[in-house]
Amino acid sequence: MRHIRVLLAIGLLPAWAAFAAAPTIQSVINAASYRPGVASATWVAITGTNLSTSTRAWSNGDFASGNLPTTLDGVSVKINGKAAYVYFISPGQINVLAPDDPATGPVPVQVTNSQGVSNTYSANKQVVSPAFFNYSQAGGRYSVIQASATNELVGPPGIFGQSLTTVRAAPGEYLTLYATGLGPVASGQSSGQLVQTASPIVAPVNVLIGNVKANVAFAGLVGSGLYQLNVVVPNLPSGDAPIVVSVNGNPSSGQDYVPIQAPPGPVGGQTAPPITNCLTGQVDYITYSVSRLSYNLPDEVSIGGTRLCATCSVKTPLYSDFTARMEKSMGQKKNVQACYDNQGNVVEVRLVRP
Repeated sequence: MRHIRVLLAIGLLPAWAAFAAAPTIQSVINAASYRPGVASATWVAITGTNLSTSTRAWSNGDFASGNLPTTLDGVSVKINGKAAYVYFISPGQINVLAPDDPATGPVPVQVTNSQGVSNTYSANKQVVSPAFFNYSQAGGRYSVIQASATNELVGPPGIFGQSLTTVRAAPGEYLTLYATGLGPVASGQSSGQLVQTASPIVAPVNVLIGNVKANVAFAGLVGSGLYQLNVVVPNLPSGDAPIVVSVNGNPSSGQDYVPIQAPPGPVGGQTAPPITNCLTGQVDYITYSVSRLSYNLPDEVSIGGTRLCATCSVKTPLYSDFTARMEKSMGQKKNVQACYDNQGNVVEVRLVRP
C-alpha cells in the first residue's frame, strides 16, 4: 500500500518535476556586451537549460552584513572553483558577478541547483572585460548614458516611445556612462561586498567617442560590478558616434553608440561675430521664444539677474532645445555665462559647469 501511495504522489507531479534534468550550460558571456570573455568583478550571463526551477532577482532579504548572495533558491555558480554572486535566476539564464580571482585563461564554470550539477563549461577569463551597458531598444545599439547637467537619458528621440523623453548629446557636454569589467579600483573593494564609496580605477582608462579621444573626468566603481565614467563629448558632427572604452589598452567591442546633435552651421554665409569676453553671474530666470532668421537660426533668449544683467537679449547658436535644457539644468545653481561681441552685444549664453 505504501508503494501505491508513492506512485500516486509521483503521478500528481508534472513530468518535469518527476524526471527533472540536471542543469546544462550552453554559454558564458559578458552580461553587458553579450560577447565572450569574463573578468573578476564583471557581470556575467550564463545561458542554458534547466538552470533553475524559479525566476527572480535578488532582493534585500538575500543580503547579510553587506555581503552579496552566493545562492538564490538553491541555485549557485562557481567560476574557477570560487563562488560567484548570484543576481538573477531563471530556467534559461543566470546572471552573476564574477568573484575576485587572479587566474586568467580558460576557467571552469558550473551551476548547481536542486536537480544536480551542470556540465563544466570552459570560459575565457581575462584581467579586464570592458563593456558598456546598453538599452534593449533599437537592437541594443545605444549605450545607457545620462546628460550630467540635467540627468536626462541620452538617446534618439522616441526610443522609449511616449513613456520617456530622451535627448541627443552635444559637443562639449559632460556625459555619464555605465560599464562593467573595468578592473581593480584604488580602494581594493571586494567584489563580494556592497559598494559604499565610489573608487577610481587603478589602470589607465581611455574613452573614444566617434574615434576621437574624450576627456575622462572620472572613471571608477560606484556599485557592484558597475563602473561610472564621466566624459566630455569631443567636437563631433551630428549622427551616431561609436564609443569605446579601453582599460590598459584592452578595448570594448566598439559596437556601442551615442547620438550626437551638433550646433547648426551658419545661415546664408554668415560668420560668427567675434567674441571679446565672457561674464559669469547669477540669473533669476530664463525665457526664450523663436525669432526671426539670423545667425545659426537662434532662439531669442532673455535672461534676468542681479549680477549678470537686468535684461539681456541673447542669440544663442546652440541647438534648438538647448534653452529648455539649460533652464531645467539650472536647478539651484542659477549660474550662466554670457559672451559679448566687439559692439557689446550678447551673442552667446551657456551653462557654467559645476
